[in-house]
Amino acid sequence: MTARSCFLSALLLCHSLVAVSKATVPQRDTLSTLRTVPVEASRRLRDTGLQKIVLDTLVLHENISHSMAEILTQNSAVFVKSYGRATESTAEFRGTSPSHTQVTWNGMRINSPMLGTVDFSTIPSHFIDEAALYHGASSIPLTGGGLGGAVEMKSVAPQSDGFGAQYVQGIGSFRTYDQFLRLNWKGRRWSSTTRVFYGRSENDFRFTNYDKKTDVRDSQGRLIRSYHPTERNKSGYFRDLHAQQDVFRTDNRGNRYAASVWYTHSLRGLPFLSVDYKEDSDFRNEQGADALRGILSWNHTRDTWSTCLRAGYAWQDIAYDYFTTRTDMRTDITHSRSRAHSALVQGAADWMPAAAWLLTASAELRYDHIRSRDRSPFHIGQNYNLGRAETSASAQARWRPVEPFTLAAVLRHESFGSHLVPPIPALLADYVLYRPWRLTAKASVARNCRHPSMNDLYFQPGGNPHLKSEQGFTYDGGLEAVIPLRPWTLSGSIACFDSHITDWIQWTPNAKGYWEPSNVKRVHNYGAELHLQAKGRVRAVEMDIAGNFAYTPSLNRGERTNANDASYGKQLPYVPRRSANLTARMGWRTWTLACHWTHYGQRFTTTSAEADRITGRLRPYYMTDVSLGKEFRWSWASANVRLAVNNVLGTEYVTVLSRPMPPRNFEIYVDLKLHTK
Repeated sequence: MTARSCFLSALLLCHSLVAVSKATVPQRDTLSTLRTVPVEASRRLRDTGLQKIVLDTLVLHENISHSMAEILTQNSAVFVKSYGRATESTAEFRGTSPSHTQVTWNGMRINSPMLGTVDFSTIPSHFIDEAALYHGASSIPLTGGGLGGAVEMKSVAPQSDGFGAQYVQGIGSFRTYDQFLRLNWKGRRWSSTTRVFYGRSENDFRFTNYDKKTDVRDSQGRLIRSYHPTERNKSGYFRDLHAQQDVFRTDNRGNRYAASVWYTHSLRGLPFLSVDYKEDSDFRNEQGADALRGILSWNHTRDTWSTCLRAGYAWQDIAYDYFTTRTDMRTDITHSRSRAHSALVQGAADWMPAAAWLLTASAELRYDHIRSRDRSPFHIGQNYNLGRAETSASAQARWRPVEPFTLAAVLRHESFGSHLVPPIPALLADYVLYRPWRLTAKASVARNCRHPSMNDLYFQPGGNPHLKSEQGFTYDGGLEAVIPLRPWTLSGSIACFDSHITDWIQWTPNAKGYWEPSNVKRVHNYGAELHLQAKGRVRAVEMDIAGNFAYTPSLNRGERTNANDASYGKQLPYVPRRSANLTARMGWRTWTLACHWTHYGQRFTTTSAEADRITGRLRPYYMTDVSLGKEFRWSWASANVRLAVNNVLGTEYVTVLSRPMPPRNFEIYVDLKLHTK
């Protein structure tokens, strides 16, 4: 606790030092020194052919209890596989696996070098200022390895001059408490943002356990009736602390400097399965994690060119313990410790030799070192203690030969360790069909590749050092438009895609009793994604309605392993073919009402998609959340009081087999903001 207090004190001290620093030379906004036409052209050229969804800041900062997992679930067509709040939540674009989703934070890729995935439940949405989703081939200009897509998250400098403060206090069901503090300061050259979030909960909700049955018998032992018992969620507690410091500086020579540091400490109980008869008073199943990420960046901008340099470091220490405390003695069943260090250096340059051209080059060097130790019935000692270097370089060209048509070509090359990844090319294009509506047709074709994670290669027991990289071809096409219909504005996009992935990596049990990965599958993903939004006013009521729909068959086309293999042509496990969500917000004077509706279709739990078995599939479900808020305003401050009702209809559902989800629950929070100039 002492070290943690010292860390938070250092963050607040850093914020204070920046706030009192004096600027002696008047600042000129570097962006304002650029010609208007080149900047606008550069922006349009950079988005050539991209299937990209930008999340609104209001969406990101609407609810203090939301992580990025809830944000993606309610506001995108991405399927989020979640075990509940504060438990592992991974994103799956277009029916791919979680490791096929690449995630960047301020330009640094934050996928775990051990697992290759990102747990979105560990990212508070209030820590993200801007977020964008890149679907399929659109992720290649950003980073490689996103066979499904990529998520980009950023911190931005404060927009208002002077000092600002925000404090949010939330209290919810199941003894849940959330606190968030944000301090902003913006001067002539310097600006700073300090954020601290702490959330804790016992998360011991009660649920009807349909995986168990209790029999009632009479005095003679005859069965009278049976019923499903009501139980509580065991070992679902969590304690999460996040602290982030951002410092920005600009000058009148086109330079922008930024530094961001993000620290995380969490302790989470792993909930018991609904088929588990153990008591959490005798068994403990928990994971503790500490993580530190830091990134330094320098951007230099001139009329026709810009450069960017970044250096980053990330450290993560994960402890997983599963043990029993019977007879006052601790007996370890699993005692796992993993520590990862990652260092990153990046460089990029943009050049516009003419208004119709944008040329980009980038290079990246990353080094990961992991030490993994485990004590379990299968293994005692060290899993592996290895380092691996990764490189990535890309060249991009965007060209607009005539006003409505734009073409982009991307070539990316990567390596990991001593292995060279085959070149990753992409060709993207768009054509403006009707300018008043900004009706644009987009298309892309690309090849992509993802190399195995460190656990895939070296985990003991089961790691396979002979794994091949996963490779895929993706074809995209779609339309997007923004239609002004006063007093409404309608916007939307529709995209169709077809993807073929070979050497798909899958962990399967072997004859020795443990799991191991192998390149066993060819997977065919195809389908369509729809995004629609309407903003307008009906008399004194402002309305914002947005919806997403995804149809994503993801079929196994790999060869049968034996005569009894029934997985060929079947939907991959835990991938819904259909998903949808709808969000409606209404504002009247100082009142706001929001409603979130989410639907996931049935998901199979086995590769053979055995729908006739009770445990072979998870039923479709519909989820509805409602919130009502009231704002109070003063000249120097504002306060917002909001009541949220989650799962308002009391739907009983699971997203993962034998993992019950919370019933109807409540949360009330107060958001206080102070602003001075």
